[in-house]
Amino acid sequence: MRVRLLLKKLTISVVTLALAGVAAELVARAAEPGPFSFVDRNPYVDSEVDGHYRHRAGFVGRWDATWCDIDERGFRGPDREVTGAEGEFRVACVGDSCTFGKGVLEADSWPRQLEGLLRERAPASLVFNLGINGAHGRVYLAHLEQHIADLQPDVVALGYNINDFPNSLRSVDEKVFKQRGPRRLLPKWLRDGMGRLALYRFARAAYYEMNQAKDIAASEATARAAAAVPVDDAVWDRERGYLTGIRELAAEYGAPVVVFLFPYESQVLIDDYDRGPIERLAAECRGLGLPFFDLAEEFRAAAREEGAPSSLFVKGDRYHPNAAGYSIVARRVLAEFDAIGIAP
Repeated sequence: MRVRLLLKKLTISVVTLALAGVAAELVARAAEPGPFSFVDRNPYVDSEVDGHYRHRAGFVGRWDATWCDIDERGFRGPDREVTGAEGEFRVACVGDSCTFGKGVLEADSWPRQLEGLLRERAPASLVFNLGINGAHGRVYLAHLEQHIADLQPDVVALGYNINDFPNSLRSVDEKVFKQRGPRRLLPKWLRDGMGRLALYRFARAAYYEMNQAKDIAASEATARAAAAVPVDDAVWDRERGYLTGIRELAAEYGAPVVVFLFPYESQVLIDDYDRGPIERLAAECRGLGLPFFDLAEEFRAAAREEGAPSSLFVKGDRYHPNAAGYSIVARRVLAEFDAIGIAP
Protein backbone atom coordinates (compact mmCIF):
# COMPACT_ATOMS: atom_id res chain seq x y z
CA MET A 1 0.00 0.00 0.00
CA ARG A 2 2.83 2.37 0.78
CA VAL A 3 4.40 1.70 -2.61
CA ARG A 4 1.09 2.26 -4.41
CA LEU A 5 0.52 5.48 -2.47
CA LEU A 6 4.02 6.71 -3.28
CA LEU A 7 3.57 5.89 -6.98
CA LYS A 8 0.23 7.69 -6.99
CA LYS A 9 1.75 10.83 -5.48
CA LEU A 10 4.69 10.64 -7.86
CA THR A 11 2.38 10.30 -10.85
CA ILE A 12 0.29 13.26 -9.73
CA SER A 13 3.46 15.34 -9.27
CA VAL A 14 4.81 14.42 -12.70
CA VAL A 15 1.49 15.16 -14.42
CA THR A 16 1.17 18.47 -12.54
CA LEU A 17 4.69 19.51 -13.54
CA ALA A 18 4.06 18.49 -17.14
CA LEU A 19 0.82 20.49 -17.28
CA ALA A 20 2.55 23.49 -15.69
CA GLY A 21 5.34 23.23 -18.27
CA VAL A 22 2.86 23.07 -21.15
CA ALA A 23 0.94 26.05 -19.75
CA ALA A 24 4.16 28.06 -19.38
CA GLU A 25 5.18 27.17 -22.94
CA LEU A 26 1.81 28.34 -24.30
CA VAL A 27 2.05 31.61 -22.37
CA ALA A 28 5.59 32.19 -23.66
CA ARG A 29 4.46 31.48 -27.22
CA ALA A 30 1.52 33.84 -26.91
CA ALA A 31 3.92 36.60 -25.79
CA GLU A 32 6.11 36.33 -28.90
CA PRO A 33 5.41 38.73 -31.82
CA GLY A 34 2.97 37.54 -34.45
CA PRO A 35 0.08 35.06 -34.55
CA PHE A 36 -0.04 32.27 -32.00
CA SER A 37 1.50 28.94 -33.03
CA PHE A 38 1.68 25.65 -31.13
CA VAL A 39 4.99 24.51 -32.63
CA ASP A 40 8.01 25.86 -34.49
CA ARG A 41 8.30 24.85 -38.14
CA ASN A 42 11.54 24.89 -40.13
CA PRO A 43 11.28 27.53 -42.90
CA TYR A 44 14.42 26.45 -44.79
CA VAL A 45 15.36 24.24 -47.70
CA ASP A 46 18.92 23.45 -48.77
CA SER A 47 20.06 25.37 -51.84
CA GLU A 48 21.82 23.65 -54.72
CA VAL A 49 23.26 26.99 -55.79
CA ASP A 50 25.80 27.48 -53.01
CA GLY A 51 24.93 25.02 -50.24
CA HIS A 52 23.44 27.69 -47.97
CA TYR A 53 19.76 27.24 -47.23
CA ARG A 54 16.97 29.37 -48.68
CA HIS A 55 13.43 30.02 -47.46
CA ARG A 56 10.61 27.70 -48.44
CA ALA A 57 8.41 29.44 -51.00
CA GLY A 58 5.05 30.37 -49.49
CA PHE A 59 6.05 29.35 -45.94
CA VAL A 60 4.02 30.80 -43.08
CA GLY A 61 4.85 29.94 -39.47
CA ARG A 62 7.11 30.54 -36.48
CA TRP A 63 10.79 29.72 -36.19
CA ASP A 64 13.12 30.76 -33.36
CA ALA A 65 10.81 33.47 -31.97
CA THR A 66 10.21 35.01 -35.41
CA TRP A 67 6.96 34.84 -37.35
CA CYS A 68 8.00 34.10 -40.93
CA ASP A 69 5.79 34.99 -43.89
CA ILE A 70 7.59 34.05 -47.10
CA ASP A 71 6.44 34.85 -50.63
CA GLU A 72 6.63 32.62 -53.70
CA ARG A 73 10.16 33.85 -54.52
CA GLY A 74 11.42 32.92 -51.06
CA PHE A 75 11.56 36.54 -49.84
CA ARG A 76 10.10 37.74 -46.57
CA GLY A 77 6.83 39.59 -46.99
CA PRO A 78 3.81 39.49 -49.30
CA ASP A 79 4.17 38.83 -53.02
CA ARG A 80 5.03 41.94 -55.00
CA GLU A 81 4.69 41.97 -58.76
CA VAL A 82 7.20 43.86 -60.87
CA THR A 83 5.23 45.69 -63.57
CA GLY A 84 7.71 48.28 -64.80
CA ALA A 85 5.00 50.92 -64.57
CA GLU A 86 5.94 54.58 -64.49
CA GLY A 87 6.99 55.63 -60.98
CA GLU A 88 7.75 52.08 -59.86
CA PHE A 89 10.96 52.44 -57.83
CA ARG A 90 12.42 49.02 -56.96
CA VAL A 91 14.91 48.23 -54.19
CA ALA A 92 16.61 44.86 -53.59
CA CYS A 93 17.67 44.56 -49.92
CA VAL A 94 20.43 41.96 -49.47
CA GLY A 95 21.82 40.75 -46.16
CA ASP A 96 21.57 38.30 -43.28
CA SER A 97 19.19 38.00 -40.32
CA CYS A 98 19.46 41.73 -39.62
CA THR A 99 17.96 42.38 -43.05
CA PHE A 100 15.46 39.53 -42.76
CA GLY A 101 14.34 41.03 -39.44
CA LYS A 102 14.88 38.22 -36.95
CA GLY A 103 12.85 38.77 -33.79
CA VAL A 104 10.43 41.35 -35.21
CA LEU A 105 7.31 41.28 -37.35
CA GLU A 106 7.76 41.64 -41.09
CA ALA A 107 6.14 45.09 -40.99
CA ASP A 108 8.86 46.25 -38.56
CA SER A 109 11.85 45.05 -40.61
CA TRP A 110 13.93 47.82 -42.16
CA PRO A 111 13.09 46.87 -45.79
CA ARG A 112 9.37 47.21 -45.09
CA GLN A 113 9.83 50.45 -43.15
CA LEU A 114 11.95 51.74 -46.06
CA GLU A 115 9.12 50.88 -48.45
CA GLY A 116 6.72 52.91 -46.32
CA LEU A 117 9.03 55.94 -46.47
CA LEU A 118 9.49 55.59 -50.22
CA ARG A 119 5.75 55.29 -50.86
CA GLU A 120 5.22 58.66 -49.24
CA ARG A 121 7.07 60.00 -52.30
CA ALA A 122 6.32 57.37 -54.95
CA PRO A 123 3.30 55.18 -54.12
CA ALA A 124 4.37 52.49 -56.61
CA SER A 125 7.69 51.81 -54.84
CA LEU A 126 8.57 48.14 -54.25
CA VAL A 127 11.13 46.92 -51.71
CA PHE A 128 12.17 43.27 -51.77
CA ASN A 129 13.63 41.61 -48.66
CA LEU A 130 16.29 39.10 -49.75
CA GLY A 131 17.69 38.70 -46.23
CA ILE A 132 18.55 35.16 -45.10
CA ASN A 133 19.54 34.16 -41.57
CA GLY A 134 23.23 33.22 -41.41
CA ALA A 135 24.04 34.50 -44.91
CA HIS A 136 27.40 36.13 -45.78
CA GLY A 137 29.26 37.59 -48.77
CA ARG A 138 29.26 34.47 -50.96
CA VAL A 139 25.53 33.91 -50.32
CA TYR A 140 24.70 37.59 -50.87
CA LEU A 141 26.19 37.39 -54.35
CA ALA A 142 24.63 34.03 -55.27
CA HIS A 143 21.16 34.98 -53.97
CA LEU A 144 21.15 38.29 -55.83
CA GLU A 145 22.34 36.55 -58.99
CA GLN A 146 19.36 34.18 -58.76
CA HIS A 147 16.78 36.95 -58.64
CA ILE A 148 18.10 40.20 -60.07
CA ALA A 149 16.79 39.60 -63.60
CA ASP A 150 13.28 39.16 -62.21
CA LEU A 151 13.45 42.14 -59.85
CA GLN A 152 15.17 44.65 -62.18
CA PRO A 153 16.11 46.83 -59.17
CA ASP A 154 16.83 50.53 -59.38
CA VAL A 155 19.22 50.13 -56.44
CA VAL A 156 20.70 47.35 -54.31
CA ALA A 157 21.04 47.97 -50.55
CA LEU A 158 23.57 45.58 -48.99
CA GLY A 159 23.61 45.31 -45.20
CA TYR A 160 26.69 43.65 -43.72
CA ASN A 161 26.90 42.34 -40.18
CA ILE A 162 30.12 42.72 -38.21
CA ASN A 163 30.29 38.91 -37.82
CA ASP A 164 30.46 38.40 -41.60
CA PHE A 165 34.26 38.40 -41.38
CA PRO A 166 36.87 37.74 -38.63
CA ASN A 167 37.66 40.87 -36.63
CA SER A 168 38.12 42.04 -33.07
CA LEU A 169 34.42 42.62 -32.43
CA ARG A 170 33.56 39.14 -33.62
CA SER A 171 36.29 37.76 -31.34
CA VAL A 172 34.73 39.59 -28.42
CA ASP A 173 31.36 38.05 -29.22
CA GLU A 174 32.85 34.55 -29.36
CA LYS A 175 34.66 34.88 -26.02
CA VAL A 176 32.15 36.85 -24.00
CA PHE A 177 28.85 35.41 -25.16
CA LYS A 178 29.33 32.09 -26.93
CA GLN A 179 31.83 30.60 -24.52
CA ARG A 180 30.16 31.45 -21.23
CA GLY A 181 29.22 28.75 -18.71
CA PRO A 182 25.65 27.59 -19.41
CA ARG A 183 26.07 27.77 -23.18
CA ARG A 184 29.41 25.94 -23.12
CA LEU A 185 27.94 23.06 -21.10
CA LEU A 186 25.19 22.30 -23.64
CA PRO A 187 26.04 20.61 -26.96
CA LYS A 188 24.87 22.44 -30.10
CA TRP A 189 22.32 19.79 -31.08
CA LEU A 190 20.67 20.15 -27.66
CA ARG A 191 20.69 23.97 -27.84
CA ASP A 192 19.15 23.81 -31.31
CA GLY A 193 16.43 21.46 -30.09
CA MET A 194 15.69 23.56 -27.02
CA GLY A 195 15.62 26.65 -29.24
CA ARG A 196 12.31 25.43 -30.63
CA LEU A 197 10.72 25.98 -27.22
CA ALA A 198 9.40 29.46 -26.50
CA LEU A 199 9.97 28.89 -22.78
CA TYR A 200 13.67 28.23 -23.41
CA ARG A 201 13.89 31.36 -25.58
CA PHE A 202 12.27 33.38 -22.79
CA ALA A 203 14.73 32.00 -20.23
CA ARG A 204 17.66 32.66 -22.57
CA ALA A 205 16.59 36.28 -23.05
CA ALA A 206 16.04 36.77 -19.31
CA TYR A 207 19.50 35.35 -18.57
CA TYR A 208 21.07 37.75 -21.06
CA GLU A 209 19.23 40.73 -19.61
CA MET A 210 20.35 39.84 -16.07
CA ASN A 211 23.98 39.59 -17.19
CA GLN A 212 24.01 42.52 -19.59
CA ALA A 213 26.08 44.90 -17.45
CA LYS A 214 28.68 42.21 -16.71
CA ASP A 215 28.83 41.19 -20.38
CA ILE A 216 29.34 44.78 -21.53
CA ALA A 217 32.21 45.23 -19.07
CA ALA A 218 33.78 41.98 -20.28
CA SER A 219 33.33 43.14 -23.88
CA GLU A 220 35.33 46.30 -23.24
CA ALA A 221 38.17 44.36 -21.63
CA THR A 222 38.24 41.69 -24.34
CA ALA A 223 38.03 44.22 -27.17
CA ARG A 224 41.27 45.90 -26.11
CA ALA A 225 43.15 42.61 -26.42
CA ALA A 226 41.39 41.48 -29.59
CA ALA A 227 42.13 44.74 -31.39
CA ALA A 228 45.84 43.89 -31.34
CA VAL A 229 45.34 40.68 -33.36
CA PRO A 230 46.69 41.03 -36.94
CA VAL A 231 44.12 41.35 -39.73
CA ASP A 232 43.61 38.31 -41.98
CA ASP A 233 44.06 39.82 -45.44
CA ALA A 234 42.99 36.60 -47.18
CA VAL A 235 39.51 37.00 -45.71
CA TRP A 236 39.27 40.56 -46.97
CA ASP A 237 40.51 39.50 -50.40
CA ARG A 238 37.61 37.07 -50.66
CA GLU A 239 35.15 39.68 -49.43
CA ARG A 240 36.45 42.16 -51.99
CA GLY A 241 35.77 39.55 -54.67
CA TYR A 242 32.15 39.13 -53.53
CA LEU A 243 31.64 42.89 -53.40
CA THR A 244 33.11 43.26 -56.86
CA GLY A 245 30.76 40.57 -58.15
CA ILE A 246 27.73 42.29 -56.60
CA ARG A 247 28.76 45.65 -58.03
CA GLU A 248 29.26 44.27 -61.53
CA LEU A 249 26.05 42.24 -61.43
CA ALA A 250 23.99 45.25 -60.34
CA ALA A 251 25.69 47.45 -62.95
CA GLU A 252 24.33 45.17 -65.70
CA TYR A 253 20.87 46.39 -64.68
CA GLY A 254 21.90 50.00 -64.13
CA ALA A 255 21.54 49.70 -60.35
CA PRO A 256 24.02 51.30 -57.94
CA VAL A 257 24.94 49.39 -54.76
CA VAL A 258 24.79 51.02 -51.33
CA VAL A 259 26.71 49.20 -48.58
CA PHE A 260 26.30 49.64 -44.83
CA LEU A 261 27.19 47.88 -41.59
CA PHE A 262 24.92 46.93 -38.69
CA PRO A 263 26.30 47.51 -35.18
CA TYR A 264 26.41 45.09 -32.25
CA GLU A 265 24.59 46.19 -29.13
CA SER A 266 27.95 46.37 -27.32
CA GLN A 267 29.18 48.97 -29.83
CA VAL A 268 26.17 51.10 -28.96
CA LEU A 269 26.48 50.79 -25.18
CA ILE A 270 30.21 50.75 -24.37
CA ASP A 271 32.21 53.96 -24.15
CA ASP A 272 35.01 52.90 -26.48
CA TYR A 273 35.05 50.25 -29.21
CA ASP A 274 37.42 49.16 -31.97
CA ARG A 275 36.62 50.84 -35.29
CA GLY A 276 39.21 48.80 -37.17
CA PRO A 277 36.85 46.43 -39.02
CA ILE A 278 34.48 49.29 -39.81
CA GLU A 279 37.23 51.38 -41.35
CA ARG A 280 38.56 48.38 -43.28
CA LEU A 281 35.17 47.69 -44.88
CA ALA A 282 34.80 51.39 -45.62
CA ALA A 283 38.21 51.38 -47.34
CA GLU A 284 37.28 48.32 -49.43
CA CYS A 285 34.09 50.06 -50.55
CA ARG A 286 35.98 53.25 -51.44
CA GLY A 287 38.40 51.21 -53.51
CA LEU A 288 35.47 49.72 -55.44
CA GLY A 289 33.64 53.03 -55.78
CA LEU A 290 30.72 51.88 -53.60
CA PRO A 291 28.88 54.26 -51.23
CA PHE A 292 29.29 53.06 -47.64
CA PHE A 293 27.99 54.16 -44.26
CA ASP A 294 28.30 52.82 -40.73
CA LEU A 295 25.32 52.80 -38.38
CA ALA A 296 27.18 52.52 -35.07
CA GLU A 297 27.40 56.24 -34.38
CA GLU A 298 23.77 56.83 -35.36
CA PHE A 299 22.62 54.07 -33.00
CA ARG A 300 24.85 55.50 -30.26
CA ALA A 301 23.42 58.98 -30.73
CA ALA A 302 19.83 57.68 -30.80
CA ALA A 303 20.38 55.63 -27.64
CA ARG A 304 21.56 58.74 -25.78
CA GLU A 305 18.81 61.10 -26.89
CA GLU A 306 16.40 62.44 -24.31
CA GLY A 307 13.34 60.21 -24.28
CA ALA A 308 15.16 57.50 -26.27
CA PRO A 309 13.74 53.95 -26.26
CA SER A 310 15.06 51.76 -23.45
CA SER A 311 16.70 49.59 -26.11
CA LEU A 312 17.24 49.57 -29.87
CA PHE A 313 17.69 45.79 -29.94
CA VAL A 314 15.39 42.80 -29.53
CA LYS A 315 15.08 41.82 -25.87
CA GLY A 316 17.80 39.38 -24.88
CA ASP A 317 19.53 39.74 -28.25
CA ARG A 318 22.82 41.57 -28.86
CA TYR A 319 22.71 41.46 -32.68
CA HIS A 320 19.27 42.23 -34.05
CA PRO A 321 17.64 45.67 -33.83
CA ASN A 322 14.03 46.00 -32.75
CA ALA A 323 11.39 48.07 -34.57
CA ALA A 324 12.87 51.33 -33.24
CA GLY A 325 16.37 50.28 -34.32
CA TYR A 326 15.17 49.29 -37.78
CA SER A 327 13.51 52.69 -38.11
CA ILE A 328 16.98 54.24 -37.82
CA VAL A 329 18.25 51.88 -40.52
CA ALA A 330 15.39 52.63 -42.94
CA ARG A 331 15.72 56.40 -42.57
CA ARG A 332 19.49 56.28 -42.99
CA VAL A 333 19.26 54.11 -46.12
CA LEU A 334 16.78 56.56 -47.65
CA ALA A 335 19.08 59.45 -46.75
CA GLU A 336 21.89 57.67 -48.62
CA PHE A 337 19.64 57.23 -51.66
CA ASP A 338 19.04 60.97 -51.57
CA ALA A 339 22.75 61.69 -51.16
CA ILE A 340 23.67 59.80 -54.33
CA GLY A 341 20.69 61.13 -56.25
CA ILE A 342 18.65 57.98 -56.88
CA ALA A 343 15.62 58.30 -54.58
CA PRO A 344 12.27 59.16 -56.18
